[in-house]
Formats: sequence, structure tokens, C-alpha cells
Amino acid sequence: MRKTLILLAIGAVLGLGSAPAIAEQTAKKAEASIPADLNYLISTPRDYGTSSESYPLIVWLHGGDQGGSDIEKVRTSGLPAMIEGGRDLPFLIFSPQNPSEELLYPIEKVKAALDEVMARYRVDRSRVFVVGYSRGAFGAWSMAEQFPDTFAAVVPIAGGGNRHYLNRTNEKAGFWVFHGTDDDVIPLSDSVILYERLKALKRNVRLTVFENTSHEAVEAAALNEPALWDWLLKQRLESQPAAPAQ
Repeated sequence: MRKTLILLAIGAVLGLGSAPAIAEQTAKKAEASIPADLNYLISTPRDYGTSSESYPLIVWLHGGDQGGSDIEKVRTSGLPAMIEGGRDLPFLIFSPQNPSEELLYPIEKVKAALDEVMARYRVDRSRVFVVGYSRGAFGAWSMAEQFPDTFAAVVPIAGGGNRHYLNRTNEKAGFWVFHGTDDDVIPLSDSVILYERLKALKRNVRLTVFENTSHEAVEAAALNEPALWDWLLKQRLESQPAAPAQ
């Protein structure tokens, strides 16, 4: 023992066996900004040009097969396809394109682009809604959690998300969840779990399950639900002043 203590003392004097140096950490702040560099479609109601009123706005988030850089793909299904077919809805409709063909929507970029659109058009900021299908429904759930003060209603169709963050959603927002029983891409249980969590949080939420309906068919089934559009028009957050159109 005496010999060991002597050796340790010698080692300490010579600097042997000393503790490794701790790497220095310096606090910094990033100055990068998120560019709103998304392709998108914008639709205005037929009477927009002859009116001075502000309008409710829908953010439409498409499914996975319309991502990339070809904006024409976004016209092929969902709300843009309905508009191309002549459907006139009493909403501004903002349809951003997911720049990735494989990844989920970059929701921070979607929000940055949405802010730009809301500054440019006459938007009733108390009635901004997000509607998404499949991969877009994952985006809708995420945006409701990440930007709770923006959306008065959230309509996820055949999607899923993280139920642990649903307590961050706006207590005044309405949710209408759609799914099909025969969905072999995203299981019905993904929507049910989120619906049950919102019920436990005492949110304004409803769930519609379409029998004998596949993942591909549920998009049209939900968007052709007549009650959906009347319900959306009734959803509203606390009144916020509309920004002047540019």
C-alpha cells in the first residue's frame, strides 16, 4: 500500500494519469433563415376579384406520389383536382408541393410559405385550416402540433402522427379524422390512436371510418363528404385581424 501511494504521488507530480482535458464548448446563435422556396398552387373563389371581403383559407397537403419539382402533379388529385374539374369552394386554397418524393413535408418551409400567402391575399386569419392526405396527413398532424395558433381546423385523411404532442394543439381547434377500413398502407389504428388521445384531451374531434375503403379510395371519399365543407366553415379561432393584401 505504501509503495502504491508513493507511485501515485510521483505520477501526479509528473502529470501521469491526469484527467483528460475537457473539450471547450462555445455558445453560438445561428442566423440562417428558412426559405419559403416551395412550388405551390393557389386557388381563389370566383367572387374573390369582385369582393373586398376576407376569406377562409385551406392548406392542402397532398399524398406521397405528387412530391418533387413538377407542380403539375399536384393538380392530379385531392382538392386541386376538384378545382380543375370545376368545383368552386368558398375558400382560398393553398397547395404547396412537397419537394421530396420520399420524405415527409418540411413543415417549417410550408409555414414560411403560408405566411407569405397570408400576407399577399385577403385571408380571414381566424379561419385557416389544414387538410392532408396520406403523407400530407402526417404533415397536417405535425402542423397542428407545431403551429397551434394558426389552424382553426385540422382534417387528416389516412395518416398518422405522434400522439404524445397532441396536448400542444389548440384547445379551440376542431379535428375531423378520416380513414378506411381496408387501408393496407397506413393502418386504421394509426388514426384511431390519435382520435382517442384527442378525446381524452377533451378536444373537438370526430372520426369517420369508411367501410370497405382502401388507402387510395379514402381521399376522394373524405373530400366528397358534403358535411365536411359546412363543418369547416363553422370552425374559427379567436378573431384575428386580416393583413392587408399586397
